[in-house]
Amino acid sequence: KHKLHLAEKVKIGKAAAKLIKESDTLILDSGTTTLEIARNIEPSFSNVTVITNALNIANHLVSLQNVNLIIPGGVLRKNSLSLIGPLAEKSFRNFFVDKVFLGVDGFDTTSGISTPNIEEASLNQIMIDVAREVIVVADSSKFLRKSLAFICKLERIDTVITDSGILDEDKKRLEDAGI
Repeated sequence: KHKLHLAEKVKIGKAAAKLIKESDTLILDSGTTTLEIARNIEPSFSNVTVITNALNIANHLVSLQNVNLIIPGGVLRKNSLSLIGPLAEKSFRNFFVDKVFLGVDGFDTTSGISTPNIEEASLNQIMIDVAREVIVVADSSKFLRKSLAFICKLERIDTVITDSGILDEDKKRLEDAGI
């Protein structure tokens, strides 16, 4: 999955990382696009805190001296290397963060964002609840798709970072929603 639309994900990750400011506390959800954000966190920062449920993202961030890393517990979902379930949910409810960066599998601008895993969707909803700003990172292949489990409607999303491949009507719906 990490090889699909890689050029777009790399560009999206770089653009998203530019939204991170010194002293921010943020959540990086699991996903190939959010991994690209982690790879582009500004090395000159001295105090950024990242909370992630993704083992591959944590593994990348562990070597960065400027990042305070928090890894909540949970049950390992092996195909996404993410920690999910009641332990993860309980842990995430204990935080307040500046920004959450969510990668999604489905983005329908009429109904909202979604993922194929029900527990992942539940955890994403909690991440959204504890964040001041919700940023969705999704390449254009995720648009016009719905996955099994609903995460949230457009009203909960502050920013979407994608590539130029989205349809004009989707772009207009996002703009009309104030995103």
